[in-house]
Amino acid sequence: MTTLSPLNALPALAVTPLSNATASVASVSATASQESVTTSASTIVTIPSMIGVDAPVVYTPEGKLANVAPTVTWAQNSTDAVTLAMAGDYMSQPISGQFYGLGSALLDRFKTTGSDFSQSVNVASTGGVSGLGQSAQGPQGDIKLTVKTASGVEVDIALDSGGGTLSVSMHSSGKLSDAERDALAKMADGFQHAIDGLSAVPPTVDLSGLMDADPSVVSSVKLQFNVTNDGSNNLAVDFSTSSATRTLSISGAAGKMNVDVDTSNSALWGSDAQRSQAIASYLKQIDNATARGHGNAALMSMFKDAFSQMNSSYGTPSQQLAGTAYAPWLAQSDHAMLTGLADFSASVTETPVSSNPFRLGEVDAFAYQLSQSTRTEGNLLKGTITQTQQSHLSASYHQALTGTGAPVLNTSKTSQNYYYMQINDDADSTTQIATEKGKLLSASLSQSSSQSTHQSEYVRGALVSDVTTPSSSSHSKDLLALLKPLFENGQAERNSDAWQQALAGIHSMVLLGATTS
Repeated sequence: MTTLSPLNALPALAVTPLSNATASVASVSATASQESVTTSASTIVTIPSMIGVDAPVVYTPEGKLANVAPTVTWAQNSTDAVTLAMAGDYMSQPISGQFYGLGSALLDRFKTTGSDFSQSVNVASTGGVSGLGQSAQGPQGDIKLTVKTASGVEVDIALDSGGGTLSVSMHSSGKLSDAERDALAKMADGFQHAIDGLSAVPPTVDLSGLMDADPSVVSSVKLQFNVTNDGSNNLAVDFSTSSATRTLSISGAAGKMNVDVDTSNSALWGSDAQRSQAIASYLKQIDNATARGHGNAALMSMFKDAFSQMNSSYGTPSQQLAGTAYAPWLAQSDHAMLTGLADFSASVTETPVSSNPFRLGEVDAFAYQLSQSTRTEGNLLKGTITQTQQSHLSASYHQALTGTGAPVLNTSKTSQNYYYMQINDDADSTTQIATEKGKLLSASLSQSSSQSTHQSEYVRGALVSDVTTPSSSSHSKDLLALLKPLFENGQAERNSDAWQQALAGIHSMVLLGATTS
């Protein structure tokens, strides 16, 4: 039997400095008798023999065993689709890879079963970087999907990754009907698309698949997505949709955005063509604001996707205004004078940056807001509808004196040649409709816009010019006057091509930015 001695019990090494500074050869003797050999021109090192003794265990600087494969532990020994997906994911380094195909695999289970489920895999690394990428200080991913059915059953789904562990769980508060299981299974691709988009670098928004569920079966859907400990890729997302509201908030290193849509009054919704035209108009305004305020292209692209998806198909509209004593059936002409969108508020704000070390107060910033609100007043016989759209842009940025790019600024005066631009814009559009016994009494449109550009010019750090350029415009139209001839000659009653063209023209007029940009 071999007896191992502690490492600290080994005899001390005897080291003698080289007598010749130019000597390059060392002689090492390792004998069981610990015999020393002397050579006048060499360093003499005496090491105890390791013959018959196991090699010492080697540790990394972090205190882990070196050159030892990690230990993989599964909570359940299974070959189901979810486990197979996890087996292909847990070795992935980026967050996106760790959730690849996993969300859809979980919801696909509802095709055959509605039972609860959980699984986890843990990679205990003894020799360095773990199979899940890094230690507890590495990227952490946390995804939660909560679906409430019309019958009151709540289904909670969770996916977590980080610290060497990948885990999933699925729990239902009650027994699901076949229709409910089918509705959940149909959300599988939409759930996965949402995960894939948000975990990509840079992230993208793809939430449409979570808003398509049958409202008679699914009453609400909520998604929470968080990535932490991943530097500039950190992201926090909170999304929910129901029959009354849709809300989305996104926060990351580049900035944050919010889109809230009030879907409670479906009588305001226009046709698919009207809604598509309104969305396209707003997306153009967002592009214009991005260009004018030098907004972050990637962030604004996400904002456009979020805005258009949150205002995508709302479902089947009703004809009567809800929640008010004024409840007329809206005619074609009424709808033409409204945007066709549900009321909303949307905003995007970039993370401010002080890019000029010479003047830290000059901040590069961008903030943009859009909104629509509709007010109804009256009784069963007569009343009014007032719809207001608004936008506001506040931005500031540095621009080179020559060309269109940003200057390279430092503490040297030779770098301090630039324009500092400050933008402040507003626009609004208001439509007011009055009816009595279903007859259009009056319809008007008023729009206004204002722009302010403040330009400060610096040469070698000295302010040489400081100019503010304001501009504004406003106008109003009598919309009823445009339609009155068509009412009188029967075009409206016959729903003629001329009538439809007139309605399309009015709808283009009422959109924010149609004549104010």
